[in-house]
Amino acid sequence: MNKNVKKIIILLLVLTIISALAFFTTKKRAKDIVSNKPRTQIFELNETNVTKYQLNFLEEPIILEKINDEWKITSPKNDYKIDQLEAFANVKNFNTLNIDSIITNLSEVDSFGFDRASNEFTVWEGNKAYKVIVGDKTPDDERYYVKYNDEYFSVEYIYIDALKKTIDMLRDKTIFQSPVVLDAVSSVVVTTRDYTNTLKKENRTNWIIVGVDGDTDVDKIYRDFSTLSLVKASDFVYDQDRKIRYFNYPDATIVINFEDNTHYKYELVYSDDSRVYVRTDDGIIYEVDYSVYDAVTRSIDYYLKKEEHQEDDLEELSTDKFDLAPQK
Repeated sequence: MNKNVKKIIILLLVLTIISALAFFTTKKRAKDIVSNKPRTQIFELNETNVTKYQLNFLEEPIILEKINDEWKITSPKNDYKIDQLEAFANVKNFNTLNIDSIITNLSEVDSFGFDRASNEFTVWEGNKAYKVIVGDKTPDDERYYVKYNDEYFSVEYIYIDALKKTIDMLRDKTIFQSPVVLDAVSSVVVTTRDYTNTLKKENRTNWIIVGVDGDTDVDKIYRDFSTLSLVKASDFVYDQDRKIRYFNYPDATIVINFEDNTHYKYELVYSDDSRVYVRTDDGIIYEVDYSVYDAVTRSIDYYLKKEEHQEDDLEELSTDKFDLAPQK
C-alpha cells in the first residue's frame, strides 16, 4: 500500500479518536455544570403533560382535571364553564415555586406548623404526583415554610398565594354561550322604561346613535358599544332564587344584534343592595361591573360632540335625568 495512503488513514483514525474524546468530555462537562447548578425551583414540570391538580386551602378541596384537552372542575360537582387560560395559568404557578432557602437544620421543622398544615397543593404530570405541604409563615411574614417529600424550604408567600384559585376565579367570566367578536356585531339596542338608544356600527371605524342629529362623539359611542357587547361577570350569583324578584321589572333590556341576524339578549337591574345584576336568555343571573349600568343610562346629549367646557355640566345632567337606581 502506498505510504501516503497509510499516513492519511492513520491521520483520519487519530482525528476520529480526538473528536470522540472531545465529544464525551464536553458532554460530561455539561452534565457536571447542570448537576452543580444552584437549585432554584422545588420541582420542574413539563406543563403540557400536566393532567390534574388539587388545591386544599378551603373547607372543600378543589380538583381540576384536563379531560379531552379541556380543563374542568371535577370536585366539587358542578356544571361550570371554566376559563381555560386561568386554569392553565395555575399549572404555571406550580412551576414557579421558587426556593428562597433550603432548610437543612431539621431540628427546627417541628416548629414550622406542618403538624397542623391545612394548605396542600398537588399536581400530576401524567401519573407522577408532586405534592407540597405549606406550614406557617416565617417570622418576617414574607415567606411560607414548605415541605416537599422529605425536603424543607422557605418560599416567598406570593408564590403560594398565587396557587389559591377559588372556583369563582377559575370560572369563565363570559356570560354568553360564546365570546362576542365586535366585528360580528351590527348594533346594540338599549331599552329602558323611558327610552330606547340604538348604538349602530356603520363600519369598523364609525359608530352612530340612530336618530341623533348633529355630530356624535364616536369614542364615547364605541366605549359604551364595547362595554355592553363585551359584558362579563364580575361575580357569580349562586342563590339565584333570591335575585329573580329583581327582574320582575328590569331597569333595562340590552339586545346585541349580529351581522348574521342572530342576537344575544340580557336584562339588567340595579338592586337594593347596590349591585348590578344581569340575567341572560338561559335564566342565569350574574353580577357585573357598574360600568354596564352606567352605559345604559346615557342621555342622547351625552353622545353629542361638545366643547370641553360644556362636558362636565352635560354629563352631570345625564346622570341626574336618567338615574334608574331604586330610591332607598
